[in-house]
Amino acid sequence: MSKSDLDKSIELITKTEELADKILSNKLELKAMDKRRQDTRQAMRLINKSEDKKVWITIGSMLVKVQREKALELLKKDQDQIEQQINLMYSEQKVLVNKHRDLEFKSPYSGTHLKALEKKEFDALKANLPLL
Repeated sequence: MSKSDLDKSIELITKTEELADKILSNKLELKAMDKRRQDTRQAMRLINKSEDKKVWITIGSMLVKVQREKALELLKKDQDQIEQQINLMYSEQKVLVNKHRDLEFKSPYSGTHLKALEKKEFDALKANLPLL
């Protein structure tokens, strides 16, 4: 094995390990963001059930008492932002996994580029399917 072949092998292994580290760190971050999304969803549900005009919520590290409608509005904004971040991370994760598989000389996962049906497409599909 020549010096350049060894250098290429080391470079390939290094790139593979760096991508694997990035994939794992993204996975941990996605897990944390999903927990935050679930906590926000639970908070919104509890506030909806509450009959109080003012509720306590945390904003950053502060505990604040605000109008129920304002709290729901803030939580909804937070939830939308979390959803966007999660979707972005999932997209990035798919690209990283396929790059990693490419470095390992494996074919990309076939189902990673699937998209959910839009409402119009789903309605058209439902209209043409026989009832069970």
